[in-house]
Amino acid sequence: MSWLTDLDSDSSAAPPPPRNRWKLVAGLLAGWLAVSLLVLVILLRFDGRDSGRRSTGTPTTSAPASSSSPAPSASATGSAGPVPTGWQLRAADDQANCAAHSYGQVQVFFARTPCTTVHRSLFSTSRAGRPVVVAASAVRFASSAQAAEYLRLVTSDGTGNVDDLLREGSRYPGSPSKLPPAAFASRQDGDRVLVAEAAFAEGPSDYSDATLRALARQAVDAG
Repeated sequence: MSWLTDLDSDSSAAPPPPRNRWKLVAGLLAGWLAVSLLVLVILLRFDGRDSGRRSTGTPTTSAPASSSSPAPSASATGSAGPVPTGWQLRAADDQANCAAHSYGQVQVFFARTPCTTVHRSLFSTSRAGRPVVVAASAVRFASSAQAAEYLRLVTSDGTGNVDDLLREGSRYPGSPSKLPPAAFASRQDGDRVLVAEAAFAEGPSDYSDATLRALARQAVDAG
């Protein structure tokens, strides 16, 4: 009966008891957990290095916030004052290079003594039914002494002036193509010098006309 003996011996090779199976499962879990922790540590280290590179790169700068600063006052920009009643402002501009917008000895003066700014204005009005054109300038300097020197020059005959806007091509309906013979007025206001010329836009015009001289004076007083 040897086959019975073999059968008995085969049936005795039973699976390991439950206790041994739990040890095996625990070992597998421990190995899996150790591998997982190792992978997690490696990932964290690489992520930390990458974050360090990003933080030390070129920073991104945002555009500065816009501010609602008030507009500079007329005295700060050299702009003329309010338009007199019955006058109409036809053109105006601001320049920083006075030598490029002047002529005669005045231009030579500006090449030697640059202005800070010049505000130029062109007005129209009328007197006794006759249209009048008024060209004005307000020149600002670095000091009142420079302004006084300029005033002495610009009020002398035949020394030139700042280019009026008609001279540089400004036009309005009914305007002359250039400034006719005009009455002249000027005054100094600290580091500014205001100059105005008034002329009839049509018909004869004369620098000695009392009406025109009063209008020129009104323009510089308004500045």
